[in-house]
Amino acid sequence: MKNLVSLFFLLCLLLSSCSNITMVRTKEIKEASENSAAIINKRLDSLSLVIDSMKNEQERMSSRLRADFVEFNSKISEQGNKSEARMEEINFRLDRILTTVQQKSTVTRSAAGNKQAPKEDNSEMIALYNASRSDYLKGEYVVAYNGFKQIYETVKTGELAENSLYWMGMCMLDANRKDNAVTLFKTLLDRFPQSTKVCTVIFKLASMAEESGNSEEQKAYLKKLISTEHCAPSNEFHRAATILSS
Repeated sequence: MKNLVSLFFLLCLLLSSCSNITMVRTKEIKEASENSAAIINKRLDSLSLVIDSMKNEQERMSSRLRADFVEFNSKISEQGNKSEARMEEINFRLDRILTTVQQKSTVTRSAAGNKQAPKEDNSEMIALYNASRSDYLKGEYVVAYNGFKQIYETVKTGELAENSLYWMGMCMLDANRKDNAVTLFKTLLDRFPQSTKVCTVIFKLASMAEESGNSEEQKAYLKKLISTEHCAPSNEFHRAATILSS
């Protein structure tokens, strides 16, 4: 009987020891798990900070690239306008020389008995046109606009009137008065549908529609451009076709 009691107490002692060991082990495992979780959370937080930093840097780079692209595109457009103005000036000087030659020829023929009347002298308007283009290149858009307007209202028809109306629109566009520019460009399309400026004007209207976020109007102008027969050889025609296809 005494042996049984002793054995019982021994078993109780062993069970108690096992229980204590289990509790200690459980506590150690729990602490280890908590430490591991804390380490993992710290690493995750660190990775999140790195990812956020990379995202912010990417956004800054994207913004910088967009700004650089806009500035570059603006400079290209400005250079294109200046080059176009210089080419116009050269062409008009050549036209003026040819006109002078033709007038002299007419006078000669008239002296020989030809009764054909000499052509109207537009030398004053041509001089004003050249001066207005010079003002435009200097950035004096208001002064240039007034000069082109005077020419347009005086001449009314012909290449000199077409070009003056076009540069009136360009003055308004570069002066950031886009609504006025759109009105003038549309007037050119209506009054001079066969003008050499038509292809350029339609493409500019499409670009302005894109800048204002009106993709449907942009598409309509691009389709109008590629459907205009005499625009087929132009650079604007191929650019419009490329944009539509993409």
